[in-house]
Amino acid sequence: METNYQGQYFNAQYFFCYDQLEMDRLAATRKDELRGVWVTTVRNNDFPSPAVFNGEFHLEQFKKEFADILATCRKFNLNALFFQVRPEGDAFYPSGVNPWSQYLTGEQGTSPGVPGFDPLTYLITATHQAGMEFHAWLNPYRLTPSTGKAKDRKAALEFLSPSHYARRHPDWVYFYHGQLFLDPGVPAVTEFMVATVDEILNNYAVDAIHLDDFFYPYPYLKDGKMHYFSDTSPDKKTYEKYRTDASQTIEKWREANINGLVYHLHQTIQRYNRSTGKYVEFGISPFGIWASEEEAIGGSKTSPGQLSSLQEYVDTKLWIEAGWIDYIVPQVYWAFDNELSPFDVVAQWWNDVVAGTGVKLYIGLGLYLYEEDQLWQDPEEIIQQLKFIRQLPNVDGFVFFTYHNLVTSLATTAPMTHALELLEREI
Repeated sequence: METNYQGQYFNAQYFFCYDQLEMDRLAATRKDELRGVWVTTVRNNDFPSPAVFNGEFHLEQFKKEFADILATCRKFNLNALFFQVRPEGDAFYPSGVNPWSQYLTGEQGTSPGVPGFDPLTYLITATHQAGMEFHAWLNPYRLTPSTGKAKDRKAALEFLSPSHYARRHPDWVYFYHGQLFLDPGVPAVTEFMVATVDEILNNYAVDAIHLDDFFYPYPYLKDGKMHYFSDTSPDKKTYEKYRTDASQTIEKWREANINGLVYHLHQTIQRYNRSTGKYVEFGISPFGIWASEEEAIGGSKTSPGQLSSLQEYVDTKLWIEAGWIDYIVPQVYWAFDNELSPFDVVAQWWNDVVAGTGVKLYIGLGLYLYEEDQLWQDPEEIIQQLKFIRQLPNVDGFVFFTYHNLVTSLATTAPMTHALELLEREI
């Protein structure tokens, strides 16, 4: 073991030395790699700030804040923006199927009120002019925030705009752990998501449609106990109504619902590309572990005690093997020294899974962990993660979560500040 600049320990086996030929090869590779960042709009986490809609919509403030984002991306040599255009069933664009987002104007269903101004057109145009790709990031099912104060389904629905899809179809949602979700088991919900994506494709010059990891809700800790979606199964009535096979378990039915969404979105995007001659990609950013090798054949050498996508009814490995997605961005949000899921083990597993499939692999990097995880105290951690994935033959790039963690003035710890200094030189 060796020590870093603060006298803390790191494991030297993860730190790589390259000869000049290897450095030249890596430099050439970087010209083609995707270097991205997620821009989170839910709860105004990254953009825009509440100042944009204080009293009224302030167009110049909106433009200034986005210009700052693009400037930061240039500073870190990034070439792709993963922008959250539909955070909670509401939109950052004029839509015939989703209401205006409360995170854009301060009130769901209320437009910016600026004649001739389309926020999404502006964001895409500015991003392209900066030489970057624009990936339109949607969350398919979540409708209210995890910090929601509603005590039941009826109260949660009342928080939504009267024009909201869920208000018009209240039987197609369920309430779980204080949040409201569209029910994936209702066929019309999948049709609604197809219509949402189709609308974006036909009205905006996006480079990709991008989904995150929120499908069925994650477990949560309360009173010292883990609570799982299956404990209460708020979708049980939907299962009994819509399952097509009496022998199908509710777990397999849920998995089929998510697979159906991914397949139908794949078909929708492919159909659009064929009819227009364009090439819009389809990508998903799932939880970082598909399954451990003890949970499923072909799983990773990670602990069975670690949460996995399969436990959440999400079969990411199938999507790759079936060719339903163009790229995948697993959220490998762990340090090299994580006991349950070491970074190198997980990243290597994904590298092997995509081999020969034609599906591009970008690694999601948890820069935010410098402010949340005790294992992230060494500024070199993120640098060595970059170096590690750059020597894997099937990794095509990386995406940082989340944008505000790249802003030096917002860093709250010394390791984070120093890590950003190192990143600026490394990328």
